Amino acid sequence: MFKKAIHFLKSYLLEGILLLIVVGFLFVQHLEVANIVEILVSYILLVLLINDTFLVKGLKKGMGDIKKERWYWLLILIFVALLAIWQFSLESIIFLTLFVSFALYSWDSRIVATGALISLASCPILLIAKKDAYAEQMAVYAYYFLVITVILQIIEYKRHPELFKDDQDEEKV
Repeated sequence: MFKKAIHFLKSYLLEGILLLIVVGFLFVQHLEVANIVEILVSYILLVLLINDTFLVKGLKKGMGDIKKERWYWLLILIFVALLAIWQFSLESIIFLTLFVSFALYSWDSRIVATGALISLASCPILLIAKKDAYAEQMAVYAYYFLVITVILQIIEYKRHPELFKDDQDEEKV
């Protein structure tokens, strides 16, 4: 356990030093709390996305899936075009396209759940910063992400029921 923690700290040493520099710069600038939080959250998300294990492997798998199943990509583009023609809002187009993409390509729904957690975690921060309208919007986004995650989990359960067997079922056999 201790070795894993040291390895984790070593692997994020440069990011940690850069984070200290960014935090120092933000406090010197005397920005509002909401602006500081937005910048820090953006920084942390970028560090997670740039990390090899998250972004590179995830993008390679995603791009590989898109190259294998080009018809799905064409269906998604047609779907987006239809939503735009029917004058759906940009938010609706994004969330519906996200859902259809994850459902067609069978990508891991935990990624969408992460979006829900990030949206939900930003709500108290925005409320503290007196940005009530943004907090309400982030709560709505969290709800959308959660609904998408649950539906994707149901789809995954229907596609692969063998992955969801209980331990009790195995003990009875």
